[in-house]
Amino acid sequence: MSRTLSRHLMLAASATVLASAGAHAQSEEPVDVITVTSTPLETRADEVVGSVDVIGSEALIRDLNGNLADTLESLPGVTSTYYGPASGRPIVRGLGADRVRVLINGLGGLDASTASPDHAVTAEVIGAQQVEVLRGPAAIAYGGGAIGGVVNVIDARIPTALPEDGFDGFLYAGTTSVDEGSQFAARGTAAIGQLVLQADWQRREADDFEIPGFAESERLRELEHEEEHGHEDEHEDEHEEEELDFGSVSNSGYTFETVSLAGSVVGDWGYVGIGVKETDADYGLPGHAHAHEEEHEEGHAHGLISPADAHEDEHGEEEEIVTLGLEQTRVDLRGEFNRDAFFNRIRWSFAHADYVHTEFEGDEVGTIFDKEGIEGRVEVRHQHGGPRQGAIGLQLLAQDFAAVGAEAYLEPTVTQDWGLFVTERWDFDAWGVEGGLRWDTRNLDGLRAERDFDTLSGSLSLFARPGEGWFTGFTLSRTERAPTDAEVFANGPHIATRAFEVGNLDLGTETAWSGEATVRRDMDRFGFEATGFYAAYDGFIGLFPTGEEEDGLDVFEYRQEDATLYGFEAKADARLGEAGGFDFSAEASADYVRGELDDGGNLPRIPPLSGTLALIADRGNVSLRAEGRFVAEQDEITSFEMPTDSFALFNADARITPFADKDIAILVGVRNITDEEARLHTSFLKDQVPLPGRSVRAAISARF
Repeated sequence: MSRTLSRHLMLAASATVLASAGAHAQSEEPVDVITVTSTPLETRADEVVGSVDVIGSEALIRDLNGNLADTLESLPGVTSTYYGPASGRPIVRGLGADRVRVLINGLGGLDASTASPDHAVTAEVIGAQQVEVLRGPAAIAYGGGAIGGVVNVIDARIPTALPEDGFDGFLYAGTTSVDEGSQFAARGTAAIGQLVLQADWQRREADDFEIPGFAESERLRELEHEEEHGHEDEHEDEHEEEELDFGSVSNSGYTFETVSLAGSVVGDWGYVGIGVKETDADYGLPGHAHAHEEEHEEGHAHGLISPADAHEDEHGEEEEIVTLGLEQTRVDLRGEFNRDAFFNRIRWSFAHADYVHTEFEGDEVGTIFDKEGIEGRVEVRHQHGGPRQGAIGLQLLAQDFAAVGAEAYLEPTVTQDWGLFVTERWDFDAWGVEGGLRWDTRNLDGLRAERDFDTLSGSLSLFARPGEGWFTGFTLSRTERAPTDAEVFANGPHIATRAFEVGNLDLGTETAWSGEATVRRDMDRFGFEATGFYAAYDGFIGLFPTGEEEDGLDVFEYRQEDATLYGFEAKADARLGEAGGFDFSAEASADYVRGELDDGGNLPRIPPLSGTLALIADRGNVSLRAEGRFVAEQDEITSFEMPTDSFALFNADARITPFADKDIAILVGVRNITDEEARLHTSFLKDQVPLPGRSVRAAISARF
């Protein structure tokens, strides 16, 4: 897809939408009746058939922890790829990359985060209106790319309503001790008649972060020692161990900055708006080594290059550190049109983005990833107060992705997707039924071949309210996913995954048959929700070792195997009563997923059983929270990964609103109070880069 063609498509879409004009202003509702905007029907969160979480703006600020995935880490069923604090993409129910769609206002990020775990997501959460997490069949309207779920960031960068008194604003400033980090955000929105203008700026930066011990895990250090010295006395080479990162992770600092300008026309009929966002980032890749000496080939083959190897070769010469520079210019056009007709709401969004990121080895350019894309989505809904509501929609995506340089493991590819979906819901109070159907077509055009795929996905749900405060639902679904450009056309060394990846030109579609059951109970003093799921995959696409080596790396090829994933998510909250003038409440959650190959063996990087327990105390303008996050060991592993130990992290914070008539909040907190060594099994760097150590955070936010 040429840049000229994509810009013409964007201009044509803009002209069409501006000719129609429309909108629906979203107002914040209490959490218990909040609307899930990611679903075409905009169902209330407590009425969605399936597992969903909606995190509001205040909760996002309180839980803010660097990037998007780390901020959502306490949600059941959600973890991170964690390639250091700068780069982390959400994993939902053990699935990531192209099986989980990370959206910005309902459209993809149009970045390269699905292609590699060291590529950062361009979605920011500071100042976002809310983040919605849909799991499993609840994400059916987004097609096979959401076979695992959807994480949708509603970033509020395009105004959808007139500000009160003609102007409103948002300010945030924070600091963290573990990395000497700082975070800033400012937004101003002003109305001139029906025209609303908005400017937004965000910046977060940090130095190398501190850890309680060695960056490398004890298992990895022992394995490296055995490979290098056999069974010699470990103490004979203590000087070598001292060269490893200890107390901090080198090359883990980062700087992210975004600037956006937007304008909307807002009226009783709806709104239409356009926004431009510029994202710039520079960050280091911890544990990312480019050891080209033959003496390092064995370490590469096992994925065991240490920070010491990354900085010095056998002659003691210092090697160049690897950093990454990211730039993206994104233009969004969004609107909504409310009308008195059978189809009473039309909602649309279009985005065009130019994305470039460059990997540097010292001051030298290593590999350049260049991506230009356009994505659009139109939804037409009918809802008139009766038992029936529904929506139909169209979605398109066209992107041109190319990589040039030493690690250009993926050949230039043009991807074109078209999707058509319909969803209907009949709600008769005591019971109801909901169904969805989506057809997609994908064209992959590479240098060696051109492939076309057609996929059909559908779901059918039954739900009931057996008593006051009860909601139960059961869903059967069949979801198809077409292969991605990387899965088909990869052919080269991919140092981020420590593998020589080989695509498969003969891949077919991946099909999942799944069942999911949900039960919710909402009472005055107690509420809970539990969801169990089972998914059988016909032709699960994965990277599997061949036993061969290339360029000092183990060769992994994409192929298809039958697989099964099953598990549960559960959460509960309770009001405990009053003491000392404080209202006490508690929250708890747990999740588990198991991933198995049908012919034996386990899927890689599957998260273990985990849970969170929190105690909250509220008294007027003071809110105190203490929580513990518990993660079990993971020993259900593949042949090419090592087990991960269990850990427990304890956090505490206080939120103070000193002025009754002003929306100003002061936050003070401590994460990882006990300075625990913790490693995420879902990370490619779990044995090279642990989670940060103890960190004190202080922040202030204001809305006016």
